[in-house]
Order: sequence, then C-alpha cells, then structure tokens
Amino acid sequence: MPGPRLQIDLDALVANWRMFQRRAEPAYAAAVVKANAYGLGAEAVAGALSKAGCSRFYVAWPSEGAVLRRHLGAAPEINVFHGPTPDTMDLFQMYHLAPVLNHLEQIDLWVSGNVSPRPASVHVDVGMNRLGLSQAHWAGAAKMFPKPVRIVGHLACGDEDSPLNVAQLETFEQASKHWPGIPRSLSATGGSYLGKRYHFEEVRPGIGLYGGGPQPAEGSPPHTVVTLTAPVLQVRDIKKGATVGYGATWTADADSTLATGGIGYADGFLRSASNRGMAFVQGQKRPIVGRVSMDLIVVDVSGLSVFPGDEIEFAGPNMPLAEVAGAMGTIDYEFLTRLGSRLERTYAGGA
Repeated sequence: MPGPRLQIDLDALVANWRMFQRRAEPAYAAAVVKANAYGLGAEAVAGALSKAGCSRFYVAWPSEGAVLRRHLGAAPEINVFHGPTPDTMDLFQMYHLAPVLNHLEQIDLWVSGNVSPRPASVHVDVGMNRLGLSQAHWAGAAKMFPKPVRIVGHLACGDEDSPLNVAQLETFEQASKHWPGIPRSLSATGGSYLGKRYHFEEVRPGIGLYGGGPQPAEGSPPHTVVTLTAPVLQVRDIKKGATVGYGATWTADADSTLATGGIGYADGFLRSASNRGMAFVQGQKRPIVGRVSMDLIVVDVSGLSVFPGDEIEFAGPNMPLAEVAGAMGTIDYEFLTRLGSRLERTYAGGA
C-alpha cells in the first residue's frame, strides 16, 4: 500500500503563472520559487515554468539559486532576495546570480567585490521594517549604485484591503525617484490583484502560483495545484462514550465508524488540526477526531462505505489550502512549506 502522497499539477501551476502574466501586462510576472518552490520541489516547478516561457525567478538564498542554475541552464535570470555576504560572493559569480541589495554594506560589498559591473537589484523599505534600505539611505544608495537592474519593494498588507497599501505605494514611488528610468517591482501575489497602479514593470507571484493566497476581487482565482492524500489503514466501529487517540481528547457522542489514515505531523500535517480539521472521503467532508499523531489521523466516517486502501483527501480541490491551514491556526504559506520529505511527490503535466 502506498503511503501519503502529494500530487502536483504542473499544468495548473503554469496556468496560474500565465494568469498573473495576463493580469500584469505589460509588466512581467516573475516566479518566486524560494523554499523549494514553497515545498513543492523547485527543480520540477521552475523547470515547468521555464518550459512555459518564464525566464525570471526569485529565491531567498544563493544556495537555492545555485541549484536552480544547475537545473535550468544559463538563460534564466535568477535573483536572490537576501543578497550577498563575503562568504557567498563566489556563489553569485560562479552561478551568475543577481542579488537584491538590502543595505549600504551590501551595496559596498557588491560594488567593491566585482572587477566589472554585474547586475543587481536594490531593495527599498516602504514600511515593512525587515530588509531593505531605509529612507535615510536612499540618496546615498543611489550615488553608490546608480544603475540597478530593478528597484524592489514589498507591501506589508498586499493581501488585505488596507490603507497601508496606498501609503506604501506612494512611498515606493518616492523612493524610485532616486533611480529615474529604472524598472520597478513592488507586488507579490496579493499586490498583483490590487490593480495596474501596483504592477509597475514587474510583479512577483509566489503563493498564488501554487494555488493559495488571497482571492482576487475580480477574475478567476488560481487553479488548485496540490492534492494531499493518504491511505486508509484501518476502519473500526466504536460505541458511544469511547475515546480516540492520545490524551483521549475526543469522545464519541454516538456509535461511530472511524477510519485511520496514514499521515501525521511528521508529514507536515500539523497537530493543531486535532479535533478541528476536516478531510474529504467518499464525496463528503468529515471531521478529524482525536489528536493528530506523528503518523496517523483518525476521521469520523460514520455512515460511509470506507475500506482499507481507500484514499482520504486532506488538501486539494475539495479541501482548499486556506481552509486546511485555517483549521491549524496558520496560513497556507506555512502549511505548504512544512510538508515533509516523507510524502511521495508525484508530478503531472508540465511537458
């Protein structure tokens, strides 16, 4: 019997990228494939996107960029959000990676550490207060590095209807005046849905490529990309008053039929879904009962004809990512990136 599986629809992924490209035109839709393409496998994901025509990617670390370069070849542009450090400069040169420069020290390192000019973007902080050049440093940065390939910003609340969006858009516009004529990139998935004013010359969808994130107010939402399933290992009948799982946290209020699925928190299905989450089996959503354990989850299947070997859907077309993550008290970004290496990843499409 196969174990839990993560099925990844590369055709749906490519369709999502094309949807962002249509929304953003004439801007370009780059693909964010950091964190192993949000847990789905960066080589397979970036390979499918590259075949479909995507030629611009973002990762977080230069080591991720090196893996991508080896797989994709010389042509695509690979940008590294975290920028260089003295001990990673060789990686940037060897694999032709383009850093996003986040502070004056990184700009100085990049300018002084390259014999001839090499492409890099500049990140301006518009109010997130994480990475990026603060307003006091914009003018100095422009003197040190007047010709970046791109000015990058990041919205704090791009996936919400927040007044911060307009304020941070205006801050970004002010910052970009220090680099006149340079292409700009402000929006990730959520910002891409806010309209043309937020698109500039590039958008950077991440979670939306993988079928998650906020839903657009207009137009079609992203296609479902991932389906997480696990086999039924055992079916049992219990009497009213019987308890289930570690800690006996669930008690049957009637005679019940339970199916035990072969998946657990070791696979990234968080324990916080205990007695809160749902699963899809035999055409119905059914509750997870008892605690999610390391390798097992129990689902109430009373009234259904369920047998060992049947599959239970824990995320997918019938169990949207936001719903699954919400039952865990988290977001779909975290849910996807936590999916474990023990899951068998299978890919469809992308040819």
